[in-house]
Amino acid sequence: MKTNRITAVFILFVFAGLALTFAGCSTSHNGQITILHTNDMHSQYVPMKATWVKKNPKPEIGGMVALQYYIAQQRSKYPQSLVLDAGDVLTGTPISKIKVHDVYGGGFIDMINLIGYNAFTIGNHEFDEGQENLKKLIQLFNCDVLSANLFTDGQLFADKAYAIYKVGNLRVGVIGLILKDLAGVTAKKNLLGITVTDPATTAQKYIDEIDAKTDLIILLTHEGVDEDKDLAGKIHNADIIVGGHSHTRLEKPIEKNHILIVQAGSKTRYVGRLSVDVAGDSVSRFDYQLVPTWVDSVKNPNPQMVELVEKYRAQIDKEYNKKIGTLFTDLGKANSAESSLGNFLTDAVRDICRTDFAVLNSGGIRKTLSAGPITKLDIVEVLPFSNSLVKFKCTGKQLLILMQTNAQSAVDHSHGILQVSGIKYKYRVKNGRVKITSAKVGGKKLDPKAIYSGATVDFVINGQSQKYFGFDPTKSKDTGLLISDAIIDYIIKHPQVSSTIEGRMQRIR
Repeated sequence: MKTNRITAVFILFVFAGLALTFAGCSTSHNGQITILHTNDMHSQYVPMKATWVKKNPKPEIGGMVALQYYIAQQRSKYPQSLVLDAGDVLTGTPISKIKVHDVYGGGFIDMINLIGYNAFTIGNHEFDEGQENLKKLIQLFNCDVLSANLFTDGQLFADKAYAIYKVGNLRVGVIGLILKDLAGVTAKKNLLGITVTDPATTAQKYIDEIDAKTDLIILLTHEGVDEDKDLAGKIHNADIIVGGHSHTRLEKPIEKNHILIVQAGSKTRYVGRLSVDVAGDSVSRFDYQLVPTWVDSVKNPNPQMVELVEKYRAQIDKEYNKKIGTLFTDLGKANSAESSLGNFLTDAVRDICRTDFAVLNSGGIRKTLSAGPITKLDIVEVLPFSNSLVKFKCTGKQLLILMQTNAQSAVDHSHGILQVSGIKYKYRVKNGRVKITSAKVGGKKLDPKAIYSGATVDFVINGQSQKYFGFDPTKSKDTGLLISDAIIDYIIKHPQVSSTIEGRMQRIR
């Protein structure tokens, strides 16, 4: 009998303990937390001129010394905080082309680790140096790398789909997500075996899994602000979306479906600070500030960060800052229209490849150029992607389809257009649809039956040709020339550079 009584008491204690455990999981806690966030840093390790400021000289903003300073400053004011980044740390400056710890971009990750982030989600540009490099890159992070809907051969690409953090009295769940159309913005060669599941479905799966264990749920996304708004409308029981990809500078959060959406521009120029009161498993009050990282306000910078930045600046300056040419006019870029920089680059590619025409995706042109000396660094920053030049052939009929597809993109802004050289066309728009009214190749009327030679980059032709061309070329040949290297060599041979907008793509009434 004594044994039975002891057993009964033990069982009672077990059930009581389980009851307390389950009650603890479902009981919400009240408290305060601050989320400090960045996105789309693009390896911007040094400051840049704030070109939008009217006064001269232009003040400097951004860079990792300033970013570290402002994040540390905000942390001291708001010690109950999480520091999050929404992806795209690679591609933008030559530091992402330098191998450190046997990883391209490893030096920039050293800087990120010095700041002390809590979590990072993978962006599309993390794939720019290939999957194996990204796997090594993930291992360098001293914080959690989260991505719930990114898979390689059926397995999660990142170490975790989500993480739960204890911040003060609060349990905070953070779920990582990447854009569904990863294949539409990433070179096909870098995505072998990669699949992406639907962000909303995946998010809801993990929200349901961690809801009872958390007081606040954050989605750390790399998909763009419009997609974030769409995501917010499809899910429930999440509280905050910290986003990236679209480089959107949100001065205040977007509120949709009881979810706050924030994003902090790009290239280390801002830190977002979202302070929230949490009560009853939801946000009861919030305060937001987009903090600019002005360099002239930095006092007592972190000496370790200064040393790292100066180390790579000296290395990159030695290799990239030699003058290779002179630019006589400012060259601008545009996403949905002809640009002077696009004209120069496509003209150069057509000459290099000796083809009838050349086209380049506007999204691959990442920086404008000011009149004056041109350096190797300028070109690497204009063309930071590891894209090679590819030659191909098509019929005149197919080339007409390319023109129509390109003109339609300019009208509906479905994606950035192709900048063009060697071809010229005019078009009309009726009821939102495009009709080509005039088409020329090399100054002569396009012949639908003729065979024309073209040049572009492997990103466009391998996996994106339907999107940009409206057809898939059957014959193409990779030259093996990296576009940035080819343009640098071209400028060295033709150092006097100028270009204008010529009306290569004209909409007529």
